[in-house]
Amino acid sequence: MRLRFKSALGFIFLLISICSFLGVGYIFYDKISNDADIVVDGKITINYLSGKKFKLNGDKELSFSVTNNDTETKYYYIQFTDIYAKDVTYELTSSDNLKITNELKSEIISNQVSINAQETVNYTIKFITKDNDKYSGIIQIGEKNNENNTFASMILNNNKLNETSLTKNGETATLDEGFLKSNDDLGVAYYFRGAVSNNNVKFADKNWKIVKINGDGSVKLVLDSTIEELNKYYESDYEFEKSKINESLNNWYNTYLNDYSDYIAYYKFCNDIVTEEESTNYIAYSRVITNKIPMYVCLGNKVNTKIGLLTADEVSMAGASRDENKSFYLYNENIKTAYYLMTGAEYRNGTYYPFLVGADGSIITNTAGNLLRSIRPVINIIKNAKVIGNGSSEEPYEIITN
Repeated sequence: MRLRFKSALGFIFLLISICSFLGVGYIFYDKISNDADIVVDGKITINYLSGKKFKLNGDKELSFSVTNNDTETKYYYIQFTDIYAKDVTYELTSSDNLKITNELKSEIISNQVSINAQETVNYTIKFITKDNDKYSGIIQIGEKNNENNTFASMILNNNKLNETSLTKNGETATLDEGFLKSNDDLGVAYYFRGAVSNNNVKFADKNWKIVKINGDGSVKLVLDSTIEELNKYYESDYEFEKSKINESLNNWYNTYLNDYSDYIAYYKFCNDIVTEEESTNYIAYSRVITNKIPMYVCLGNKVNTKIGLLTADEVSMAGASRDENKSFYLYNENIKTAYYLMTGAEYRNGTYYPFLVGADGSIITNTAGNLLRSIRPVINIIKNAKVIGNGSSEEPYEIITN
């Protein structure tokens, strides 16, 4: 009897142990499945190391990685959805040097990010709050299937992405340095540099050059000439929205582009007129001229409009410097007068000096903005625009407008 009792007790203990083990295992599995989530989307594998969904408070960090399992370059998007947040910002950084900072909200962080064959890119998202606030949302990454004939996809398909440029940004680029990757306020950007010859566009019966694919998938174009008449940058107020040059650009837009406005995106052009402390120079002067570290991320005022100008940073990234450059794609021998840029260089003796590009392709900083100079318009084509062509001078890209 005593032996049977001991056996029964042993059996009960064994059952309790098994149940406890299974319970702990279930709890552990549930925790792992909540924290880590591996998703395969086409040829892309996304490892949400901290989970897709997050519900946090205070300053926290999340991580994920993206792997390309294919033998050729692929593209993917990164976005936030179902965001609940107030006064929360994020900083997204990656192992391939991407860095994006913005307010936490439901948005596409980057629309078309490239990843090389058999490559893994690791990401960290750092959330910053003011008062230990609560916030929540979902991180969503997926393979970007090239939509047939969209402008950005056609450019990406027709160009090999170079890992590095032949010369450093900020230096003169006289050779064809091709198609490169950077990042802007909207995400990952792709740009042309140097003496490229396959970034030609025919739009609104005019010739344009592609400057870059913006981070949201729209495409930035600059007119391959200047408008007919010379203009002052400003008369009394040099803020772009109130300037003489903005008025002239809008008049030109209404005359030549208004019928095509459905294909032109509103875009936040960068009007960088932030001055350095105890200096007459603007910060862009030190960034572009002194330190030679141009960037697409805007550190100044953003103007939401359909037409604007190039920035000093964009011109520098394209291959311009203080030296003559008659080889890179922004040079046009038919442009005989320097044209204004949307970036401030200096302010002295009550006069505003914007950056300009000279007729010889050099960057100019010592021309007063109240003098008559040329205007070279810039627009951005909507990201779902369809095109034909290959960007060559013989077959320029053409937006399909019917």
